[in-house]
Amino acid sequence: MARIEGYDFPDDLWYHPPEHLWLHPERAGDEWLITVGVDAVGQDALGEVVYVQLMDAGRVVARGEAVGSLEAEKMVRPVLAPLSGTLSEVNGALMAAPRLLNLHPYDQGWIFRMRARDWEGEREELLHGEERVRAWISAELQAMKERR
Repeated sequence: MARIEGYDFPDDLWYHPPEHLWLHPERAGDEWLITVGVDAVGQDALGEVVYVQLMDAGRVVARGEAVGSLEAEKMVRPVLAPLSGTLSEVNGALMAAPRLLNLHPYDQGWIFRMRARDWEGEREELLHGEERVRAWISAELQAMKERR
């Protein structure tokens, strides 16, 4: 686990920098099942999450398409699909108790699962590995400090 300026970033995850999402890929036969959530910096920037709205499972989505929204004390933001594929499951426990996203962003606070259409092709735009994640988060935190 990488700890960067007080924020945890598990090593086994892939990260989607524009939306501060984490992705956990798992091979399921000949498909890739991807669990998606908000990373530690993203959930901190949101503040306390009070409402989660998500599309129903079974929906085919393109990368960048809105699959729901998060309402928090600081903002309302869309949740954008980091990959193309089919939503296979939404986290009902999170929709019932949105604070799970803040309390347990990397386990109970996951947002949705999807079957990726082209994991090998689309993962090129994601970050993986402590060195790359550390460089991204350090630059992101520095930019946030400068904006204040």
